[in-house]
Amino acid sequence: MNRLMHNRFKNIATLAFVLLACLYLAEWLLGFYLVKSIPRYPLPPFATQRHATVDFDVVYRYNNQGLRGPDFHPDETYDAVLFGDPFFFGAGVAEGKTLTDILRGKGLKVLNVSEIATNPSDYFHKVNVMKSQGLRSRNVVIGLCMGNDFQGIADKDIGPALTHRYPAPFLAYDARSFLTLERLRYQLGRKTRKSKDWLNHRFFGAPDRETLTAHEFEHRRKFHPDWLRFFADNRPEIMTAMAGSPARPLNRETLSETEYLEKIQLGPASLEKTTRILLAMPDRLPGARFLVVLIPGPHYAWGFRSGRYDDYVAQLKKSLSPALEIIDLHGRTTPRMHFLHDGHWNEAGHDFVATTLFPFLTAS
Repeated sequence: MNRLMHNRFKNIATLAFVLLACLYLAEWLLGFYLVKSIPRYPLPPFATQRHATVDFDVVYRYNNQGLRGPDFHPDETYDAVLFGDPFFFGAGVAEGKTLTDILRGKGLKVLNVSEIATNPSDYFHKVNVMKSQGLRSRNVVIGLCMGNDFQGIADKDIGPALTHRYPAPFLAYDARSFLTLERLRYQLGRKTRKSKDWLNHRFFGAPDRETLTAHEFEHRRKFHPDWLRFFADNRPEIMTAMAGSPARPLNRETLSETEYLEKIQLGPASLEKTTRILLAMPDRLPGARFLVVLIPGPHYAWGFRSGRYDDYVAQLKKSLSPALEIIDLHGRTTPRMHFLHDGHWNEAGHDFVATTLFPFLTAS
């Protein structure tokens, strides 16, 4: 009897040991795939990349956090921190000519947390991450691109992400993180939420949507000094599309009202959820003044007009005020401020927006 109990205990202990070893092996292996990062698309600190298209050929230089612009120092109180997408990042604009560079040249302490291919859910995430890392700023400027920042949000459940609490310092991954299987628990949580969303839709008639994830870890990407290769994961068809074609300038693209609104995915649901995300940001960085810059897409600069679009813009401004100050660029940016094929601001656009923002950032 004692021998039988001894063998059972030994088998249970062996099984527990093997299970524990497998869990920590999985945690270790996930380190090759997942990383904590401020950028949505992690880059090595102080790296440089070349970005060449039919419109431009420029080099980007990244700081100590893998972001474009000056280094982040948690002991600094900034005059402004910029959250946005390629417009604020300065896609296609050379060093010294970007919005950040021009504002710094005017004597302001500016930090830029913008990057290409991000949207308001990423801006909300970054406010939380930067706050946990010690960010202090008098002003927070959010660049809301009306041409694509509403995409991919209408069918998502944003509630859990808006209530997620971020530990400080957020970017730390140490022995305690490893022992508590932080990467594995995050990955299993993501998969569990996706499975639950699918099951609820498939078997219980719930809406076909997924839960917005708070990105505690980002996917590692193989670094490449060619920005197109890095961003497109070296897929030739995507690189070709992003490089543009001289035969397809954006000012020749004619879209109906319905086609344009479908293209940018601007509708009641995406407008409501984006508004909720933006309104949740000031509470995460108390004491800072929040400004939202409404950036019309290049089609608007080249003459596209829509009554429904104008109604959405008016509704957005009304919903955001007075919690956030609005700087509306509709009717103010012109075709000469945009790259013809890429569509983002060129040097003239960055100079104009910097001049527009400066009085707001220096107001008492």
